[in-house]
Amino acid sequence: MPSHLSASITVRLGEIAYYMHQVPELTDPIGTDQIAAPCTVFTIHDSATAKNVLSESIERFGRSDDVWSPEFLQDVVLQSTSSEASILDGVEDLLQPYNTSSIYTSSISSGVLNEGPYFLNMRRLHPAYRLYPDYAGAFIAPTVSTEDAYREKYPSSLAVAVPSRLYHKPTPEKPFAGTRIGVKDIMDLSGLRTGASSRAYTELHGPRTENAEVIQKILELGFIVVGKLKTSQFADSEWPTCDYVDYHAPFNPRADGYQTTSGSSCGSAAAVASYEWLDFALGTDSKCYNTPLSSRSRKKANKGAALGSIRSPAAVQGLCGIRPSLDAVSFKGILPYTKLADAVGGFVRDAASFAKLSRALYGSVNDPKLSKKPRTILYPVEYWPKTTTEHDAVLESFIVKMEQYLGVQRTRISIEEIWAETKPVTENTTLEKYLEHVFEWAANPPQSKDVLYPFITQYKEAYSRDPALNPQLQFKRGYLPTVTDEQEKEGVRRWNVFKAWYEVHILPPATDGFSDTLLLLPWSSGKPDYRDTYRDGPQKFTGIGFFFYNLSPYSEGPEAILPVGQTPFVSRITNSTEQLPASIGISSGKGSDVMLTDFIADLMSGTNGQGVGVGSLAFKDFDNIGSSLLDTQSTGQFPLTGDL
Repeated sequence: MPSHLSASITVRLGEIAYYMHQVPELTDPIGTDQIAAPCTVFTIHDSATAKNVLSESIERFGRSDDVWSPEFLQDVVLQSTSSEASILDGVEDLLQPYNTSSIYTSSISSGVLNEGPYFLNMRRLHPAYRLYPDYAGAFIAPTVSTEDAYREKYPSSLAVAVPSRLYHKPTPEKPFAGTRIGVKDIMDLSGLRTGASSRAYTELHGPRTENAEVIQKILELGFIVVGKLKTSQFADSEWPTCDYVDYHAPFNPRADGYQTTSGSSCGSAAAVASYEWLDFALGTDSKCYNTPLSSRSRKKANKGAALGSIRSPAAVQGLCGIRPSLDAVSFKGILPYTKLADAVGGFVRDAASFAKLSRALYGSVNDPKLSKKPRTILYPVEYWPKTTTEHDAVLESFIVKMEQYLGVQRTRISIEEIWAETKPVTENTTLEKYLEHVFEWAANPPQSKDVLYPFITQYKEAYSRDPALNPQLQFKRGYLPTVTDEQEKEGVRRWNVFKAWYEVHILPPATDGFSDTLLLLPWSSGKPDYRDTYRDGPQKFTGIGFFFYNLSPYSEGPEAILPVGQTPFVSRITNSTEQLPASIGISSGKGSDVMLTDFIADLMSGTNGQGVGVGSLAFKDFDNIGSSLLDTQSTGQFPLTGDL
């Protein structure tokens, strides 16, 4: 049986490169025998207003879509119920300045096409995708949909093909129609392999036949997946650049462009921080990387125990990011780390979009907002710096404005002292000591039993040799068997003891989706963390220790990261003054995910807050460097724009 032959065609119009989708639209033949000729489809309902509608559409296309350009007016297709003669009256004169070669008419009765840019190829209309360069190295597999699955991958990971926004119009059933999103490469996307940034794992397993449940959910809402994004290998903890072997670590665009991208959802964050054409990205949160902390915080977290594979990348790349309540959305179809902590979240650049993404994932777009506001702000003093640096002042400015917005003062607490007074255990132990081995004992065994060892066994059976692993996973292969069944049970028991205690004494779960209490944490320090730092060896993350990253995973409640400003430092890379994002974590009670992001959106709106931009500066307002997000009036700069 002959094999099916398909071809991918790229077209350059001026300085912009495009990809012509190989599957044409199902319409009657149009034109002659043009080869990849740029073409625009318009819908004209009334011949009497054809000229005005066409003029307004050209203006609207140029304003609202980054794929269409006037070059697509080389050929024009007018969809209408009117006769050819009446609809062409006056239209030719309007199109003359654009040097339009041919104008074709098509009856709406034969099928309605989405308006927008196409390529006319051998009498068939093919959708046009603009090709953007992936200069941040954030993507692992750019994607293009065919029919009901993502069965085609653009043949170069150096470019991402995005469809015209004009092809999609939001409806009540698909409120996010045409919204572009990237997904972490541990999430199944039908028709593509799930690689987990492992060449051997990608080689072993064929294309997935079903979407992860969360992917299916967003597709049904109208989202367009434009690609799969890089992760650390098997979403474990890796330092850029030394621990990344199979694939190079993505680039954090902020500051000098050579800061760490941090946690395992690094590609998702790098893409949103780098590319204006990408609206959202999904990631997962199970653990954490080395986030730049204050010197006091580093001493308490020196064993590397932390969780925050969404929260940490959001903090260092100046984005809104959320780790939701445990089980807020299904994890089925996603490569797991541990069911005790695995959660799906996302990255955005502004608070209004943050609330929309949260509703898409954890609630409903049409659910009414809660009218109540939180009345308690908890400020755990053991985690906040005692210094008075410019960075500390940025965080303090934000907290003061939040207090003013809510009309309450923060409540200073010591979680360690509250534990000492109310601990639910008989032994004389600090909270830090009680939880020291919890993640190590409880979370690591599922990784070995459910992912790593089955993969190694299956690979060896298929290829008669061991799979290649990055340094951190090589370490884990030897370390994981040292955790005993008894230790795993004790780790889970202590995890649950802490959760029950925390809900009573610190942050109660939500009631009907509302949490009256917020807890604030400092997720940045104003200190650089360079990606080219040499290490003695792999990170050797085991989860030993306890720090504030663990609070929301252990309590199963949501935590949102919010960029609130930026502060200067002199880069040893550029020998120039650069700006690092300043970020705060806001936690609320379990089950209040939508309420938390709605609150953040209202807070930003009520205080004239703005979102961040893409590129080296999260905030472009040079006259107000170091100020809070609440004072910033610009959406950022775009220094790394361009096309192929």
